[in-house]
Amino acid sequence: MRKNLLKPLFLAFWAVFWAAGPAEALFFRLEGDRLWLQARETPLSDILDQFSRVGVEVRLDPAVQSTVTGAIRGEDIDSSLEALLEGYDYLLTWKRLPGPLGRVPKLKEIQVFLPGHASEAKPRPKKSAKFEVTRGVGGAAPEFVKDELLVGVRPGTAYAQFQSLLDQIGGMIVEADAATGVYLIRFPPGTNVEALLAQLARNPLVAHAELNYVARLPSGFAAGRAALPAVAPPADGSIPVAVLDSGLDPAAGLGPLVSAGWDAVAPERALADPDGHGTQMAILASGLLAADGLAAAAAVPLVSVRAFDEEGQTSNFAILQALAYAAKAGAKVVNMSWGSGTDSEFLRAAVQAAAGQGLLLVAAAGNEPTGQAVYPAAYPEVIAVGGTTADGQPWANSNSGAFVDLSAVVSATLPAGSYVGTSISSAVVANALAQYLNRHPDATAAQARAALVAALSPAPAAGTGAGVLDAAALQRLLEL
Repeated sequence: MRKNLLKPLFLAFWAVFWAAGPAEALFFRLEGDRLWLQARETPLSDILDQFSRVGVEVRLDPAVQSTVTGAIRGEDIDSSLEALLEGYDYLLTWKRLPGPLGRVPKLKEIQVFLPGHASEAKPRPKKSAKFEVTRGVGGAAPEFVKDELLVGVRPGTAYAQFQSLLDQIGGMIVEADAATGVYLIRFPPGTNVEALLAQLARNPLVAHAELNYVARLPSGFAAGRAALPAVAPPADGSIPVAVLDSGLDPAAGLGPLVSAGWDAVAPERALADPDGHGTQMAILASGLLAADGLAAAAAVPLVSVRAFDEEGQTSNFAILQALAYAAKAGAKVVNMSWGSGTDSEFLRAAVQAAAGQGLLLVAAAGNEPTGQAVYPAAYPEVIAVGGTTADGQPWANSNSGAFVDLSAVVSATLPAGSYVGTSISSAVVANALAQYLNRHPDATAAQARAALVAALSPAPAAGTGAGVLDAAALQRLLEL
């Protein structure tokens, strides 16, 4: 008989919590339509912040000023709130998360207000949408988001079965990625998710589980607020290029080119770019300005997806959702001017799903000449781009190796300054592919990729890929 190793771990946590003194004033868990809560003279606003933490939109009447004391263990949330919020009214709005478990119920919004004053319920002030990042034991251990795991279930697993597993480990479904079937699971603060990961690897319901790994943007970029050339709307029916990055500065003047935009880190937030990297890559990927030594062409539409927080960090789950959005928004080329040394089965699956939908995926090979694979560039479905100088020679800081597919110029003079890096090389290639597809709208992704490779100038050195996309190669590609 299989011994359940997970349940004692969670029950031990509960035993410690319920026996704790006044310092342990709040415990919160929400899974589906059930609520666990331990509160001792806890401000209602603090409890509502816990709802926000698991992805629930919160609206509160400022006139509601109260504290909550009570204990709820896995009871129906509607009846639980009716008891806890005696004297106040509330509204719950639900949604369904698609995925292999079926359409899982997920609380979308909670509103709390004085009786008869629903219109007074205002959105709670947004806290910083920053990933809480930590690192495993050992200097080479990868970074990941605290208190989170990504989980894929085995075919045929029922939601009730998975709920039972979550009850044992104290997890909460926050979101699901329909393209890959991955569930984002969040735990109470301080949970040892690495220990849980080892336990889940032996659970028969779990196909695969991972830490929610973190990637970072290259540093040194600034928001592009200086004057740009006049931006004319692209021709109707033009195929957009998606830029998965730090967002887009609304003051940069790229608005006429933006066909769609979304913040994958905080979906309720208007698109912005506190880092600057995303705006610069959008300028290049759209073709509004060209990298050094290349000629600008007619600009193509943009799909801008912010997947990085204000400190230049993203999570694998944010990338999964960003890729899904790019596909739905009609992009045919996706630029990813960033990377990480950490491989991920789930990121690989997302890349495969996007490629299966006909997207051309382009990514930077990296700005450190380690010769080691960088992801997502190293996945076979992705065009990995290394860097060359404006005269076609290998850039000294460019990564290289068997995973690099081709190289392109690493430098560009942009409104916010002059920059160098394989971020620029990746954006250059993404724009070239978008231009080709807009000239050959019936071409498949495979045909466009083959045309790009056929047009390249000779590679300057081993490890720089099949060749270089320089000015001559770009002219050959666009004359095909």
